[in-house]
Amino acid sequence: MNKIIAAVFGGLLLSSAVAQETYYVDDELVITMRGGKGTEYQIIRTLKSGTRLEVLETDKDAGYSLARTPGGTEGWVLTRYLTQTPIAKHRLADAKNKLASLEAKTAELTAQLGQTRASRDSLDKSSSQLDTENQKLQQELDRIREISSNALALDQINKELREKLIHLETELQTVEQQNAVLKDRSARDWFITGTGVTILGIIIGLILPRLRFQRKSKWNEL
Repeated sequence: MNKIIAAVFGGLLLSSAVAQETYYVDDELVITMRGGKGTEYQIIRTLKSGTRLEVLETDKDAGYSLARTPGGTEGWVLTRYLTQTPIAKHRLADAKNKLASLEAKTAELTAQLGQTRASRDSLDKSSSQLDTENQKLQQELDRIREISSNALALDQINKELREKLIHLETELQTVEQQNAVLKDRSARDWFITGTGVTILGIIIGLILPRLRFQRKSKWNEL
């Protein structure tokens, strides 16, 4: 029975081993790590505030916790000097690091934003230039279409003029032929007329003296 009571009492004095957790020596302190749960035990080493410790066991009644340093040293430290929250100095350093990281990220994003805006402005300018070029090309296309349309019209007019010219040349040839025929006929008529006049003159030349002679003879008889 006494052994059972002693075991229970010992269990109450010593808390069972807890899951290993990370603690820090509280702010602005220098504490000692000892070989046992009390000031009578040898000091193994001193720990500055902010030292990271791995708590292996806690004795609530004694107020001590068994801890291990990052270097592997184990010993007992007063539990009231431990905290699970990093000290203000470390939190400030972390905050500064985070702030610096955020500032760097902000600067990077700002630079990216500037590049994006520059790219957008460049794209807007390129788009405007393309619109202008497109308008010029459209105007040139309209002009070419107009020229092509006029060319077709001119070709049709030229074709009609060529047909009229051929017709006029044909008519001219006909008129020239008719004129040549008329010239030949006129020359022939003039020749015939001249010949007739000559013959008539000869006849008159032959008859007129005889008529005069006969009249003279009659006048003599009277």
